[in-house]
Amino acid sequence: MLEHLMSVLCSPWLYLIVAVAVAVDGVVPVVPSEALVISLGAMSATGSPHLLALGAAVVVGGVAGDRAAYLLGRKAGARATAGKVAVARAKAERALLRYGGAALLIGRFLPYGRTASTMTSGSVSLPVGRFHLFSMLASVCWAVYTIGLGRLAGATFAGSPLLGAAFGLLLGTILAGVCAIVEKRRGAAAVVPGHEPVAAHHSLSS
Repeated sequence: MLEHLMSVLCSPWLYLIVAVAVAVDGVVPVVPSEALVISLGAMSATGSPHLLALGAAVVVGGVAGDRAAYLLGRKAGARATAGKVAVARAKAERALLRYGGAALLIGRFLPYGRTASTMTSGSVSLPVGRFHLFSMLASVCWAVYTIGLGRLAGATFAGSPLLGAAFGLLLGTILAGVCAIVEKRRGAAAVVPGHEPVAAHHSLSS
C-alpha cells in the first residue's frame, strides 16, 4: 500500500490535483484542502512530493480560488443571508471596513473565513489591485503554515509517513479549534448591550 501511495506522490498530476482542490475550497468550503496539504507536507519529509512544487501548487490554487470567489461575490455575495457562511460574511464585512485588504490575510486562517472574506471583498467592491496583493500574501502565508505544519509532523515521525500525516492533521485541528474559540470570544466581547458596533476606521478604497 505504501509503495502505491509513493507512486502517486511522485506523479506530476498530484500538483494539479492540489491546485484544483485548494481553488475549489476557496469557493465551496467543503473540500478538505487543509487536510490534504498538511498530509502532503508530512509526506514531503520523505522527498516526495517536492516541497517547492507543492508550495507553488498551493499558492496558485489559493489565488485562483480567491479570484473566483471575488467575482462570485460581486454577483451574488449579498444573497448569503443564512447559515455559517452568512455569519462569517458579516464578520468579514466588518473586518474589511475596518482593516481593508489585511482582512483577507486574517480571514484565511479562520473557519469559513477565506470564502467569506473573498466573496465579501467582491460584494463591497474592494479595489482589484489591493485584493490581488493581499490574496497573494494570504496564499503564501497559508502555504507556509500548512506545509510547514505537515513537514514538522513528518520530521517528528520520519520512520512512518502515514503516522506523521495523522499527527499533522491533529495539530492542524487543534490550532483551528483554538483560533475558532479565540474568535468567538472576541466576537462576544465586542458586543456591548446598549451600544452600537464600533464604526469603521478605514475606507475600502484607501
